[in-house]
Amino acid sequence: MNQKDLLPQSDVRKRQQSCTVDKLSENDLKDFHLDHVNFNKQRVSLAVICSKNQQDESLVKYQKAILENIDELKDEAPEVEFYLMEVHFPGKPDRSIALDLQFGMKENEKAPFKIKEGEEYFIRLHFKVKNDCVVGLKLYNTTKRHGIKVDSYEEIVGSFAPKKHIQIYDMEHQIAPSGFLARGNYKGKLLFADGDGIVHMQFDYYFEISKDW
Repeated sequence: MNQKDLLPQSDVRKRQQSCTVDKLSENDLKDFHLDHVNFNKQRVSLAVICSKNQQDESLVKYQKAILENIDELKDEAPEVEFYLMEVHFPGKPDRSIALDLQFGMKENEKAPFKIKEGEEYFIRLHFKVKNDCVVGLKLYNTTKRHGIKVDSYEEIVGSFAPKKHIQIYDMEHQIAPSGFLARGNYKGKLLFADGDGIVHMQFDYYFEISKDW
């Protein structure tokens, strides 16, 4: 199976700028520390694995029990479609922010969301996994101010089986930086890549750290 067959450019992949890590720019590889990640061209899909077990009735029954849409599996790379990213503040639940990851990111550039300095927050993701299991999905983030990189981090989201419904995952809690020097406008970039070296989504976002709400 060649790369073209493995990663067909569906409408979702095009919208989410999905690609493989070997197609990222040198700047992105450096910013996100992805230099060590390789694209696995020899990956075996769950559809192929399941098809080899058809003679074992007990195994087939088990597979159907844990995979709700086993009949819809495809011999293709997993496709993770992101719908929504929410920013929640445990101390201020009324200040939650929702970013439409399908068609609403252009609005964020025009109106950056605001975070109060020193405030605790966490990110909640809404997404759907299609075709195959996604293994080792990770979030990579880099933040810049006036074009200068000021922060970066990565976090393991996990492995997920394809399901018919939207799945929800809460990221680890973070604390916004505080102090006079921390206040101002920032540009961030998020990238989601899995253990096979497939970039499922990448996008820019804009925010402001302020002294108060």
